[in-house]
Amino acid sequence: MPDPRLAEAHRFDPARTARALEDALRRFARPDRLAALLRSARTDPRLLGLSEVRPWGNRMVLHEDPASGTRLRLQHWAGGDQDPHGRPHNHRWAFASTILHGSYVHRLYGDVADVERRLAADGGPARHLVERTESVGSSYVLHPQAVHSATAAAGTVSLLLRGPSVGEYAVRLNRDLTAFAERKSGVASEARKERPERPFGTADADSLGALLSSLGLLD
Repeated sequence: MPDPRLAEAHRFDPARTARALEDALRRFARPDRLAALLRSARTDPRLLGLSEVRPWGNRMVLHEDPASGTRLRLQHWAGGDQDPHGRPHNHRWAFASTILHGSYVHRLYGDVADVERRLAADGGPARHLVERTESVGSSYVLHPQAVHSATAAAGTVSLLLRGPSVGEYAVRLNRDLTAFAERKSGVASEARKERPERPFGTADADSLGALLSSLGLLD
């Protein structure tokens, strides 16, 4: 059943969306609710088709609410240098996130426009304004223009609830952190070489379920 609070997520009201996402995420993260979502999503063609197998970790979409444009995603982070989330980037949507297991170093750089102004003034590399460690129980909300990076410990598990898309693309800094050199518009618009090598399937969902069970995260 969709969370009634998700109806308050609104493309043109980031503050209202942030409140709705944060409140709903707390409900989704309950062990009983998480277990029910996993059982339901493991054979749902639509949700499996939205899920991804990536070198830096698997992402399973557990719930989608088309009316509000929200999606709930379970993320298992493999860690390592291949993970593009370690480079500063923003997203096309506001989101709320919480850590279920493990941790990651989270750096905040300001809004896209702020980062661009500082790079134009000093040439870079971009420097973060805040650094903190997100650990079990940590939760936060970011709006679409916020630039951040996350460097995860291998095996970290997080839950992310995203709101409706508000832009055509997000941006990511280059490896030198001197310019926004990449645009990302979602999996559907990725070049073939950028897409996952194989589809996410029920076996992948069951592996994630077994992992969460072994970690004591499910009822």
